[in-house]
Amino acid sequence: MPHAGGFTLWGPDHLTVLGLTAGGIAGLVMTHRRLRGRSDQRLRHVVAAALVANELSAWAVSAVHGVVRVPLQLCDLALGLTVWALLTARPTVSEVAYFWGMAGSLQAILTPDLRQGFPDYWWVKFFLTHCGVVLSVVYLALTARVAPTGPSVWRVWALANVYAAIAGLINWGFGTNYGYLAHKPSQPSLLDYFGPWPWYIVGLEAAALCSFYLYYAPFALAQRFRSGGR
Repeated sequence: MPHAGGFTLWGPDHLTVLGLTAGGIAGLVMTHRRLRGRSDQRLRHVVAAALVANELSAWAVSAVHGVVRVPLQLCDLALGLTVWALLTARPTVSEVAYFWGMAGSLQAILTPDLRQGFPDYWWVKFFLTHCGVVLSVVYLALTARVAPTGPSVWRVWALANVYAAIAGLINWGFGTNYGYLAHKPSQPSLLDYFGPWPWYIVGLEAAALCSFYLYYAPFALAQRFRSGGR
């Protein structure tokens, strides 16, 4: 397995991933009219299978080294929801996958909690997972599988708080750090601006709600435009 030096935030490999992800999103946005209405079941299923295969390979690599991976981070749940949404195109599942994928996985791409640099296996796995989720939920949104409303923002935020409550109990009982509720990531992140524990959790709550409204804004603007600005 190839190894490399430590990960450098905003280093060449990180900037390359950011550029490719931004380019992928831009490409989806520019072609979204042609994407809508097409029969894409096979494409969605292939992408879902690739995301699952990438995750299962990580479990296998970890098991070989005597480590059991427990997928209870919010981004792990966003991955599961994204796979579910790709397989079924259910609006309610797609909605939660969109908000959690954009708020969680996109933030993970911007400020990765990653120690290894390219071309280490875990570097590749990390970005394939998170970039795959972001591009998938953007695709679902642009192909009209996501249609959030103002109340749905609060509903998804409430679900995130249910997750936080469960993750907090697991952290308390087992000494884990799911949701980064026990301590901040080892790498620089947005949480560094929210003060020490436990106060940064309050900032995290507010940032999550604000980010959900940010990702809802394009839908609100599109709806306002269709209604003639009324």
